[in-house]
Amino acid sequence: MLRRSVVLPITTFLCGVALYLYALPLATVAKPQHEKLFALPSNLLRVVSGQFKEVSADIAFLNALTWLGGARTQPDTRRYLPEQYQWLHNTFKNSVALDPYFLDPYNLMNSALIWDRYQIAEVNSLIAKGADTRSWDSLLAFFVGFNYFYFLNENDKSFYYLKEASKRFGGNPFYDSLASRIAYNANKTELAIMYLEEQIREAELKGLKGSVVHLERRLELLKGIRQIEVAVESYRKLFGLSPRTINELTALNLLPAIPKEPNGGSYYLDPDGKVRSTKDLK
Repeated sequence: MLRRSVVLPITTFLCGVALYLYALPLATVAKPQHEKLFALPSNLLRVVSGQFKEVSADIAFLNALTWLGGARTQPDTRRYLPEQYQWLHNTFKNSVALDPYFLDPYNLMNSALIWDRYQIAEVNSLIAKGADTRSWDSLLAFFVGFNYFYFLNENDKSFYYLKEASKRFGGNPFYDSLASRIAYNANKTELAIMYLEEQIREAELKGLKGSVVHLERRLELLKGIRQIEVAVESYRKLFGLSPRTINELTALNLLPAIPKEPNGGSYYLDPDGKVRSTKDLK
């Protein structure tokens, strides 16, 4: 009985691996331009892998990695074919479904799929699940936050993951700086100010005040922006439209004085009435 209980899962696993390797391309095999690519459903892989899910996850990832090492993009677009992207996506998805803590598939998804603009929302959601599972990983949370900001224009989700990246081991003040910029872009300047104040206070409590000097300067910049924003809001309530210049606010005493821009630039209103700095928020 004991012998059967050992042999059965090993046999099942070996059969599954054999089927998987047979179905997927290998780097050592010459591949036609329009090869047939196939990935088994992740639910089936979980069953046939049994107690060897981590090994199957490694095999899936290595198949994708070796395929990428020998594949060629289309000469006119410098991109892979749609079915090739789909196979890569499915193979990476299988790998992390079998082992959600496996970091390498998330990293390769981010480089091979996200930056090639393949199903960005779906792929980034998959990477976000990895960031949630790997709750200590700051870099993965940063990737997710950056992708939400840069590719998907989802500022709220971006702000959340960048805050997470900053809090986790290996986080750095750059994440805080980018998070505050994203909150500002989402017209949530007050949120950006409160967030930076909290991060600066925590750094001071840890004796790391010197590491957040640039955050203090950004905080001062945002406070100046917020002061002008309040005056702009008052102007809109009075006149039903946005002022064209900041000087209109001071002329009506809605703004006592134009705040000093800490980076040596100056504040101004863009055509939409949003308060900006000539030095930008970098």
